[in-house]
Amino acid sequence: MTLPLRFRVRGALALLLVLAACSRPAPEVAEGSRVAPRWDRTPVIFVPGINREVARLLRDSLFSLEPLTLRTDAETIAHLGDPRFAADLKPLNGALPFDPDHLRKTAVRGMQGLVDVLTREEGYVRANPADPTDKDFPENAAAVRADRDRVGTLFVWYYDWRRDNVETACLLADLVESIRAATGAPKVLLVGHSMGGIVIRYYLRYGGRDAIRGRDCPIGSGEPHDQINRPGAEAVAGAVFLGVPHGGSALAFRTLVSDFTLWRVVPIGLREPVFSMPSAWQLLPRGLGDGAVPLLVEAGGGGVREVSLYTPQTWTERRWIFNDWSDPARRMFLEVMVERAEAFQRSLDGLHPDEGKTPRLNVYSACRPTLARAVLTPNGLRFVGRDDQNDPFYGRTYDPGDGVVTEASGRLPAAPSLQTLLTCASHNGYHEDSGVARAVVAFLNQARR
Repeated sequence: MTLPLRFRVRGALALLLVLAACSRPAPEVAEGSRVAPRWDRTPVIFVPGINREVARLLRDSLFSLEPLTLRTDAETIAHLGDPRFAADLKPLNGALPFDPDHLRKTAVRGMQGLVDVLTREEGYVRANPADPTDKDFPENAAAVRADRDRVGTLFVWYYDWRRDNVETACLLADLVESIRAATGAPKVLLVGHSMGGIVIRYYLRYGGRDAIRGRDCPIGSGEPHDQINRPGAEAVAGAVFLGVPHGGSALAFRTLVSDFTLWRVVPIGLREPVFSMPSAWQLLPRGLGDGAVPLLVEAGGGGVREVSLYTPQTWTERRWIFNDWSDPARRMFLEVMVERAEAFQRSLDGLHPDEGKTPRLNVYSACRPTLARAVLTPNGLRFVGRDDQNDPFYGRTYDPGDGVVTEASGRLPAAPSLQTLLTCASHNGYHEDSGVARAVVAFLNQARR
């Protein structure tokens, strides 16, 4: 059923207002409160998770979230893993290519506090990843902003988070090499929040290479090309993970099978765009040894039912696909997304030797109710709201976590190179915890030596 236009307008306007409220300007740091810039810092690259570039994609569309939708045709499937495809061929709906430059004065979601600490107290200088001599950011002193000779030492890397995470890792590998070349640094430090940490882990293991299809990253030529396709661990002095869904997230599953609503009444139309995003499939909850996921709580009083989440028939037979997905091209897209998501997750299983030799700090939380399962009813699925604590299924569908990532999903296999920090932070509030900030700064200072 199509909602009346007035409801779609109200819903879109409300969503934009929420985005605008969250996209606060990055704070200006008082000149007298800064330490002097230290140009010998090992470069730090921040890799955010799903971030505010969504506001840029929505800017020209009050009536639909369609500009978020990626292509789902056979040509797109053939080019999975090739990050040049999105730049060379626009999505079918004509959405503009992603441009992060408008975000330079916007607070970095989930990470701004750490950016402030490193620039204010540790002497790091924020710069543009695309041009390391461009330091016109609010975290820097006026004299530093005007200087176009020296390169910066701290970079916040925005990327199109909708796309396949292997493509993003390919672009990260290229970025690391360009930062190393510009700064002369032998290695870099990486800080990842949420899905950004997943990209970093893949990069540490495989560089920019598509290990799923056995293809090199198609960026660069000669020696840079060879370096981009080596395990990234060789170029990384240390990595920090903040609220990373190492084991996937039930919220990804919810977004794929059920639209979000405003005031629990007005659907915002997010489901179909998310269905087209490879990254959303790659964030699904990780399966057990046989691939099944303990995901569904039976309403009749039974236990938790396991579901073969990575079998296309599960999605079609349970009608977890919307509208008419009988079209062969769309069915093929579904099959490829499910297969590639499982393969991507398998590529991150266990302790990889290259990732394992990299000093890492993993920060996760265990104090906040976090969606972990859905209720299976005769009419389909039901998701209990985070605030519905009186719901009889609340305790069976929520686990401790940070509100997005459960404690179990936030863990990594123990290793000599791994430090862990368990906190009570919210998913986007790790940077607001002074204890986390101190631990991250101490880790970075130790790793860069």
